[in-house]
Amino acid sequence: YIINSFNTQTKLPKNTIGISIDDGDKSIITEAWPRMKKYGFPLTVFVSTEPIDAKLSNYLSWDDIRNLKSEGVIIGAHTRTHANLTELAVNEIKDEIEYSNKRFLNEINEIPQLFAYPYGETSMQVINIIKDYKFKAAFGQHSGVINETSDFNYLPRFSLNEKYGNIDRVIFSANAKGIGIYDFVPADPLLSENPPFIGFSLLDKKLAKTLNCFIFDSKGNVEIEQYIFGERVENRVKRKLNAGRVRMNCTAKGDDNIWRWYGKQFIVPNYLD
Repeated sequence: YIINSFNTQTKLPKNTIGISIDDGDKSIITEAWPRMKKYGFPLTVFVSTEPIDAKLSNYLSWDDIRNLKSEGVIIGAHTRTHANLTELAVNEIKDEIEYSNKRFLNEINEIPQLFAYPYGETSMQVINIIKDYKFKAAFGQHSGVINETSDFNYLPRFSLNEKYGNIDRVIFSANAKGIGIYDFVPADPLLSENPPFIGFSLLDKKLAKTLNCFIFDSKGNVEIEQYIFGERVENRVKRKLNAGRVRMNCTAKGDDNIWRWYGKQFIVPNYLD
């Protein structure tokens, strides 16, 4: 519904949120969905097909998935094996998607229209392959709010879990707005230089007054120098980043006193460490 509203330019109610769960743990039917259903909250579940085919005891079964679908839960694709797609060859990436699509078609009579990258990790190579399979949208795990400049092949989602799932974070996430950003560099989430040069332009340059960006790798907070030239923002990283996932979060408070949030996830390959 949310994705379709952007495609049809239909206005959404204020503070509309989407709730999704990744991987297909059995607790979706024992804990999550009964509570969502009680309050009439819609839900999207992204599942990898191989753990289901393996009939793992802590995973959903195909019968579970069919029941969820019959009750209105949206089923999304999450590859065959939950592989890190940035580490695979092109033919392996396609096999992950095509095998998964075939299993969905056989078991629930349709191929999902939504996709989520395992671990939220992707690259321009992976994104371009995903585009070829005509998913309506693909999601990462970088925090942020969908807005008019969002890339529908790599949409943000606020992570809510045992570490970042207290009620204050839920309320903040539900009330935040996006930061309109364009001309972002580096374009590829899989970095080719370390430390990277990071820059972007603000759709609303007034947000530059309160904009703060933070970068984190496996060592923790990364010191940066932030320069703003009108609507253009440059973040210069002061040290090399550790290999693996790197997150950048930018926040700003608008004239309406509402927080804006933009997130980005990068991958530093081992050979750049």
